[in-house]
Amino acid sequence: MAGRPESPLEPSAGPLQRCAGEFRKLREEAGSATYRSMAQRAGQGASTLSQAAAGDRLPTLPVVLAYIRAYGGDAEKWEARWREVGTEAATEPRAQDEDAEPPYRGLARFEPVDADLFFGRDQLTDRLLELARSRQFTAVYGR
Repeated sequence: MAGRPESPLEPSAGPLQRCAGEFRKLREEAGSATYRSMAQRAGQGASTLSQAAAGDRLPTLPVVLAYIRAYGGDAEKWEARWREVGTEAATEPRAQDEDAEPPYRGLARFEPVDADLFFGRDQLTDRLLELARSRQFTAVYGR
């Protein structure tokens, strides 16, 4: 069974995207095994391996080394590469909107003025309200 297709990468977007492209190339050279099948060999979750090759953020060194072991890469070479990417990413200029305050407010409560932090879940919210109104008990949990 094939997994969901990965999002395209843009190597010119920076060191994280280039590194993710290198991870994907290593995986392709190893036969393009699914992340799920490689998870047992790597000792990491399938989603962790997938996120390492997403290019959104630099994975931790243990995740990189597990990914490399799973796909038969040279761990010493990749540890050096990981350090190089981390240094390059840390010195890369930040985009303007990255300086914005993050939406997580810690232990502070959310107020009506924080409504602009919440969007994109209207259908889910409507469904939850429908369930709560039609049943005596509705439990919501996250993972």
